[in-house]
Amino acid sequence: MHLLKSFCSLSVFLVGAVALVMPRGYSLGFFLACVVGLLAWLPKREPLVDANTKWLIWPCVAYALGHMVIGLTHQWAWRSLDAYVPFVLVAFGVWAVRRYKPNALFFWSGLALGAVGAACLAGYQAQVLGARADGFNQAIQFGNAALLMGVLCLVRLLTVRGNKWMDALMLLGFGAGLAASVWSQTRGGWLAVLLILAWMLTNATQGWQPAKRMTVAMALLFVLAIPALQPNGIVQNRVMTAVDELKTYLVSKTQGSSVGARLAMWEFASKDIPNAPWIGVGVEGWKRSRDQAVQSGVLDPFMKDFSHLHNEFLDVTYKTGLIGLALLLALYWLPMLMFFKPYLHGYGAEVKALAMGGMVLPMMYMDFGLTQAFLSHNSGRMVFVSLLMCLGGLLMNAAESEDVR
Repeated sequence: MHLLKSFCSLSVFLVGAVALVMPRGYSLGFFLACVVGLLAWLPKREPLVDANTKWLIWPCVAYALGHMVIGLTHQWAWRSLDAYVPFVLVAFGVWAVRRYKPNALFFWSGLALGAVGAACLAGYQAQVLGARADGFNQAIQFGNAALLMGVLCLVRLLTVRGNKWMDALMLLGFGAGLAASVWSQTRGGWLAVLLILAWMLTNATQGWQPAKRMTVAMALLFVLAIPALQPNGIVQNRVMTAVDELKTYLVSKTQGSSVGARLAMWEFASKDIPNAPWIGVGVEGWKRSRDQAVQSGVLDPFMKDFSHLHNEFLDVTYKTGLIGLALLLALYWLPMLMFFKPYLHGYGAEVKALAMGGMVLPMMYMDFGLTQAFLSHNSGRMVFVSLLMCLGGLLMNAAESEDVR
């Protein structure tokens, strides 16, 4: 029992600690927890899903099985299945966290240390090597994941106070996550961050004095403004480049740029989706349509190797239809609205931190999905299920602990 709890504690720590600082580090903590859960569950054969976890696990299972079936209708191949296996295995990970009850501090400290490690790696790549920081990943995926980890550190900093060392670590994790994202030169992931941060501040600072709330809000805006206002800095240059590319596309329909390619693909997909509205055309169908569009001149050759539409919602709809889109929205919305929200009020600070983190996770993913098909990458899928497993399982443990008192 003690050994399994130690392994489970290590798992939730590794979920954040090594996610971005080693090749495929984002999978290590998750699969360790799932293996522990599976091996411990087999002799017991207890129900994997109960009244508390159903809004957490069933959306994952439905998303996985639904997309597996749709994928097999398009192509009878293992690649139609393997991407969704973690969404089924998450049930064993949640069971392990619920059974062996690791301390939530392992999870939070792992997130912060992982964000710091990501910032160190990104700083070395950007400042020493002069490259666009991508860790061991794709640059956009790396930057968005680092930003997510930083924002989650801020969630705990705003809601759980008292331990100056943890406060300092969470503050460092927040700043490091932002720095790693800036060095990755990621733009799209920041589109809705201010709205999410405003929601966080509104909920986390309820009961504070108005002057204190305003001070925290202004301090946060100042921190966010530092990279944006730096003359000739990375953020400013990337934003100005995006504005120029948008203007060029609107004036001359130039597609051979990051922004122009996205807008052209979105326009193309929006017109083509009605041809296969329910289950889409599949991954191979998109490639065929893309190649035909390039050959006919509808799309620029710049997009000849693009495997997705750089918009999660359009990409899923084009490849898996409205059914696939509904499953994706359920994956995001059901845990957020029907599971995490009741815990925001009426419980202590630790429960509130985990509940807010559980709501911020799909919010950030929907933000990322505006300009990147985040779940089409293995890193995006693994980060999502890993964090959902930890936030959900630890939340229920903390709530139960308070109820017992």
